[in-house]
Amino acid sequence: MSDEENGKKPRNGRKMTRHHVIPRSRGGGELEENIKRMPDRYHTAWHIFFGNLTPKEAIVFVKRIFVQKRKSNKWKMRDFYLLQLQIQEETFRRGKKKKKKYK
Repeated sequence: MSDEENGKKPRNGRKMTRHHVIPRSRGGGELEENIKRMPDRYHTAWHIFFGNLTPKEAIVFVKRIFVQKRKSNKWKMRDFYLLQLQIQEETFRRGKKKKKKYK
């Protein structure tokens, strides 16, 4: 097992971590195409900004923040969290509709 796999710092000084593209909690598995290695600080930043969103949902999230017209341009942390939940719910509903079509 390499130093990176053990969570130790590699030669370049950056601690690397595994990031699941589709979160495990949302059905993402341990397949190689679902796991990306990235510096720990980038991984932490992803989850601070996007929580448990998939990459496609993160794009929708950013578009809604910068394009969506709101009465107030002042965003609070709760607004970001609620928007994340709303996007996840929309994705979940779309997934259910697709499953019903194929039954």
